Amino acid sequence: MAKKRPTRTKKTSRPTFRESKIFDVPNYAQSEAFTSSAACAMMALKYLNKDMRMRKETEFEIWQEAVNGSVWHGSRYGLAYALAKRGARAQIVSNAKDEGYEKKLAVYEGINLDTLSASFNEIKGKAKSLKINEQYGKVTLSMIKKQLTAGKIPIVLINANTLNPYLDSSPQWVVIKGYDKDAIYINDPYSATTMTIEQQVFKGALGYEGECHMIAVSTRK
Repeated sequence: MAKKRPTRTKKTSRPTFRESKIFDVPNYAQSEAFTSSAACAMMALKYLNKDMRMRKETEFEIWQEAVNGSVWHGSRYGLAYALAKRGARAQIVSNAKDEGYEKKLAVYEGINLDTLSASFNEIKGKAKSLKINEQYGKVTLSMIKKQLTAGKIPIVLINANTLNPYLDSSPQWVVIKGYDKDAIYINDPYSATTMTIEQQVFKGALGYEGECHMIAVSTRK
């Protein structure tokens, strides 16, 4: 009787990253409490195109597109669409399959849910028309580091209260400009500064109402 060969277990390799990767992404202060999505888009676009002028008028033009599919702060599809429309390559990672927490905000603001849904589906279709890729899954620190290592600028959703304890709980978009072995470097449009956050603390800051969204921004090739 032939002897069975011992089966080998495959070793799962952990992703390898550089010890540090920090991009020179400029800061920009959001003009209103609800325009963090547009402010982040401007920071990423300015990094990709040094000739771009970061003006308040441009911020509100971007916000008017980014806000589609959301109540105030900008949806993942709206933000990605606004970036792609201006020449950037935008990829979405999200663990949500619909409007998510925006439904709760809509009820609070007295916005008809059918109106929100129609806006969400419309901007989702526009994003797909620009060939914006979307990956379903939770946004993790390893995933963010991988994007940075690949030369992409991640824009992620957090709870504003986690960065600024004096603010109410609300969705806030921030730019991740880099990391080193100890910390994550965040361009926060609310404070218009680069904040240094310990990696373990940053993990707890990711997402809002259990939803995680990331837009990875890079140049078109």
